[in-house]
Amino acid sequence: MERDKSNQVGSKLEYKHKFFIFTTIVMVIFITFTTILHHMYPDLLSVPSTRGPYTSENVLFELIITDALVILLLALVFYHSLKTDGLVKSTCFLYGSIIFTGFQECFWILTGRFGVVPQETYYFTKGGLWFLEIPLYTCLGWYILAYCCVNVAQTIFRNRNYIFHAIIAGIMATSLDMFIDPVMINQGSNSIYSDSLGLWVWLLDFSERFSIFSIPFINFFGWFMVIALFAILYGFVLNDKKIEQKGIKKSAGIFFYLIPVALAICFAFLIVSQLTIDLLFKGINLIPIGLV
Repeated sequence: MERDKSNQVGSKLEYKHKFFIFTTIVMVIFITFTTILHHMYPDLLSVPSTRGPYTSENVLFELIITDALVILLLALVFYHSLKTDGLVKSTCFLYGSIIFTGFQECFWILTGRFGVVPQETYYFTKGGLWFLEIPLYTCLGWYILAYCCVNVAQTIFRNRNYIFHAIIAGIMATSLDMFIDPVMINQGSNSIYSDSLGLWVWLLDFSERFSIFSIPFINFFGWFMVIALFAILYGFVLNDKKIEQKGIKKSAGIFFYLIPVALAICFAFLIVSQLTIDLLFKGINLIPIGLV
């Protein structure tokens, strides 16, 4: 009897590690491929040539240090998640958030660049490793922010459900972005290159948009939607009750299968919201700031 239990435990541990290794390998292959694509074949995706806001002459070293520091911070956050939620749930949150936020941003960048939507949207100017058209440190930053906001919401509001936690996490993340975005789009003023712009560059016609801090309002609303919707998906599929009913293996599979569905809902909701908001508040720029 004890031998059977031991075999079951060993089987579970084996699956957890296989799951983590497999998803990590897939992610590393994708990031390696898209990094090579971005740097060596920029014409394929019409990558803009504007230089980023570099602060040292050794650009390669700066890019390596940036990615390394963010990966180190990610490791600390992932360790906390590992101790709290276990390997499979932690892996789902890590790679699920990277996929969800990465493809969400790529959608807006590439549909604007290739004319799928009426106007170009924005692009990033600086990055070593890339998740398609998003610097890897941005995707990892999304994970760190999402995990921390959800964890804080769960800690403060222990007796509330996952939907409430997701909404609070979205509000916290959006509040932080109101400080982050105005700084990042003006970083060019600190660059060693006189022609550098921000860490990312908005290409929208602001006379047609409702903006805050000279940044489209839909950007802030998008932050809320992305963090909240991902947290709802995670809480809905990977809560303890569902895992007990379906098992961790099936729950993890359902979680990744539902990510495209959640992305489609996010895209549709944001497009409708943008059209509605810009129609009602066209050309209004609350608290305008000068962009360099």
